[in-house]
Amino acid sequence: MDGALFIAFEGGEGAGKTTQARLLYDALQELGRPVDLVREPGGTDLGEYLRGYLKSERPLTPEAELLLFAAARVELAVNRIKPSLEGGSIVIADRFAASTVAYQGYGRGLDLGVISALNGFATLGRRPDLILLLDVEPTVGLRRTVGHQMAFGENLFRNLIPLHRNAEGRRFEDLSLEFHERVRQGFREQAANAPERWAVIDAAPSIEQVWSQVWGQVEARLEMRQR
Repeated sequence: MDGALFIAFEGGEGAGKTTQARLLYDALQELGRPVDLVREPGGTDLGEYLRGYLKSERPLTPEAELLLFAAARVELAVNRIKPSLEGGSIVIADRFAASTVAYQGYGRGLDLGVISALNGFATLGRRPDLILLLDVEPTVGLRRTVGHQMAFGENLFRNLIPLHRNAEGRRFEDLSLEFHERVRQGFREQAANAPERWAVIDAAPSIEQVWSQVWGQVEARLEMRQR
């Protein structure tokens, strides 16, 4: 496992995780490092199938949602993450188990103990070596996600009304601003509880500015591994 490193990008809607994960993947490839880029849910046949369902607007209870994410995650852990790490690759994940804690735990209100046990099982007990939390105000992230101005109801706070939908589905994006604020709190509390593995990055600036922060964190971790 020499050289193996597991890096996960986390954050709310519109934080730029996918963009930054791809930039990191490209940068590491240019350096000649073996690297695998995965996404959650996805990355396997089952994961991509479940991604379509989870991104749809079909009815789904929070409990079922939790279990579907876990099913996608264990397939990814067994078939992609574990073999890549054992082969000495750097694995970059666009979301991982911390998203379930934030979305299904803090956001949906499901039991955090149950989620912790399920995550432990679904990840084979493997935690990322570095978690990059791209932190942004939910109103900013949601505006980025829908690509249009947001309209709010008369009650200032708290019913988010997007002006359009995208083709992939918007299970989380259409939820209330309060939901997304709870999700953000969930990510920030996880980061505060494990500062040795988490790095909080301000995701409000430009892509280039955020990338500079991301690369600084990854470069430092790579240098630590070399020493």
